[in-house]
Amino acid sequence: PSAPPKSKVSAAPAVPAAPAAGEVHARPASLWRRLLSFTVDTAAISAVAAAYITLASSIAGVKGPQPGLTGLDAFVAWLRALHTVLLPGVVLVVVLATVYCAVAAFLWNGRTLGRLLLGLRLVDTHGMAPTPGRAIFRALLAGLSFVLFLGGFWMALFDRRGQTLHDKLTSTFVVQPS
Repeated sequence: PSAPPKSKVSAAPAVPAAPAAGEVHARPASLWRRLLSFTVDTAAISAVAAAYITLASSIAGVKGPQPGLTGLDAFVAWLRALHTVLLPGVVLVVVLATVYCAVAAFLWNGRTLGRLLLGLRLVDTHGMAPTPGRAIFRALLAGLSFVLFLGGFWMALFDRRGQTLHDKLTSTFVVQPS
């Protein structure tokens, strides 16, 4: 029995592939930039929530607490007065934050308003904006990171690439393009 003939493979020199369109060359975003970006995004979402509570309480005819209350008593009285609009408001904020983060990630090339102002982007392992499925999954996991007493966010302090729990689970990075 004879051995099968060896196929001839041309030894052409390897040519480095050109970077894909939209690919990002970057370094991990600093923690202070990420926090400031998060603050801007939170302020935008909070503004919508405040507008909802103001509008919903005026439509529902919510009356303010009795005059003369101060401090914690006044705060609790306001919560009791707003109880009919607060639960829908919380649901609105959760849905709005999830949709905002997910849609901004894949429609605005990995940027939310906060990331845009600070020059940051969310990218996958190839340096591209995440796909819609990955962006939605990341936004849902970010909510989980938040609910776990910000535990998922604390991971960024100890990770050399600055990844949070939801970044690690979705193979995404918040970067500062160079």
